[in-house]
Amino acid sequence: MYRKIQFIFLLVFITTCNLRAQDPNFSEYRKIDRYTKSAPDSISNNLIFLHKYLVSTAETDEEKIRAFYIWIIKNIKYEDQIELKYDPDLLFYMGSNNCSSPVCVLGKKKAVCEGFSKIFEFFCQQSGIESYSIGGYISKNGILQDRATHSWNLVNINGSWRFFDLSWAYATLHYTGIKSSTNEFFMVEPEEFILTHLPLIPMWQILKSPITMQTFNQGDSKIIDHLATTPQNYSFADSIAAFNLLPHYKKRLKTADEIFKTNPSNKFNRAVEYFRFVQITVNFNGEITPLKYYKLIRAQEKIKIAIELFQTSDDVSSKIMYLHSMDYLELINRLIDSASSDIIYLK
Repeated sequence: MYRKIQFIFLLVFITTCNLRAQDPNFSEYRKIDRYTKSAPDSISNNLIFLHKYLVSTAETDEEKIRAFYIWIIKNIKYEDQIELKYDPDLLFYMGSNNCSSPVCVLGKKKAVCEGFSKIFEFFCQQSGIESYSIGGYISKNGILQDRATHSWNLVNINGSWRFFDLSWAYATLHYTGIKSSTNEFFMVEPEEFILTHLPLIPMWQILKSPITMQTFNQGDSKIIDHLATTPQNYSFADSIAAFNLLPHYKKRLKTADEIFKTNPSNKFNRAVEYFRFVQITVNFNGEITPLKYYKLIRAQEKIKIAIELFQTSDDVSSKIMYLHSMDYLELINRLIDSASSDIIYLK
């Protein structure tokens, strides 16, 4: 009885706090769904042409989003291809054959969850729709997970934030064949989505009272109780706005810091963010200026931390990232050594 009262309270809470958000009317998508499924194969390998086709008959942003969603779950196959082959005599290793970039996903027509979320994000952003690919946790095993293993999307639709999980929608469609079941993961409200998906960092929960991983692991009733009783004193909108003002490389460092604050046990995703920071830092042309030199020194520090963090686990993903990180450390060392003596003196 108590849980039923909690649930009723939560429904009222959701309705009050999301007046602008309207539940999708799936019967109205029949036309756009049919059109999307008729997309010709001749454009299926070109992101720009495919995007143009998918939005050509859409009358609203919601219909555009629906077209992207349906095309992806019908045409992209979920397939995890990750392996590690390393021979110390040959000094050869082969890492993950997965890809996450939209171009790669479209070319292979295969992806894991990050690939699904990245191509969906691309289509949304091409249409001027605010969208993010979000990483996070989905299992509730009662302990602090040491990494996030899933990716999904967050989209701002006319001022209302909604969540999408395309790889779960694909799995539902593939294994059940029930098309309507895929709608469970389309335009989901934050208060409902948090029952199954916990973002890496709090601002992506889109809640005024974010939950902790401990609360998430305790299950639905604890989450519902938290949402119903905890003071709403967090501004996710301000946090997202401030985050978007940061340069891309600083976003990676900010995310790494937030991962550590939220879940110190998660060394893998923190290291990945340092790795991404380094990738951005070394991607430049021309001579090494004092500012670039300073950034290289900082990148050298961060990639060393990433290497240490990746070494704390023996799984294949960590081994692959460790080897990639060692390659970047070697590159950074070469760049630093190639800098002029004047810049080195400024160190």
